[in-house]
Amino acid sequence: MKKRKNKKIQINRTTQFAVLGLGKFGRSISKTLFDNGFNVLCCDINEQIIQEVSDYTTHAFLADASDKTALDKIGIGNFDVVIIAFSADFEAAAITASIVKEMGVNYILAKANGPRQKQILESIGVDRVILPEKEMGERIAYGLITNDLMDYIHRSDKYDILEMKPHSQWLGKSLQKLRLRQTEGINIIAIIRDDDVMAVLDAQTELLAEDNLIVLKSRV
Repeated sequence: MKKRKNKKIQINRTTQFAVLGLGKFGRSISKTLFDNGFNVLCCDINEQIIQEVSDYTTHAFLADASDKTALDKIGIGNFDVVIIAFSADFEAAAITASIVKEMGVNYILAKANGPRQKQILESIGVDRVILPEKEMGERIAYGLITNDLMDYIHRSDKYDILEMKPHSQWLGKSLQKLRLRQTEGINIIAIIRDDDVMAVLDAQTELLAEDNLIVLKSRV
């Protein structure tokens, strides 16, 4: 069977996120998105959880996210990215995915607890299915934020070292012109280009679409 490719989505500061289900996975994604300045709507059936997440969500609704009327009421069809993060109820997740797909949401991400569930969700039309034992919520959130983020190399309280693709607006511009440290809080440590590692970078080095960047990003 041919492997299904994940659909790509371009995220910007106006992207609207909705997280349905607030277990550990959903809360981790919500908090990371919110901490990075994105608007995040959250929905869960548990009133205590809704109260707990109110400090790191733009809007928090107490509702059954598998109910079409409830999703209509909160305007889920207006969101760019919907993340279905139910902890245990796969039936509810599948129903919700079908409803959200019908509502015309551009990009749907959902959690699955095994390869069979992943296959079913993909058949419904979910754009990306996460197996949580392989991918943690915070990493997925950063992947959304940075669009082409490839992988974390190191994380600490003060900085992250990660591998990423250059943003489209950086292409063809020199490091001197981009001033990424001043504008983005990013230091490029090395560039991987044509399987070669460029560790000594000139200020006039221009970024190309095929480059992979090893960057240090401040967290403070």
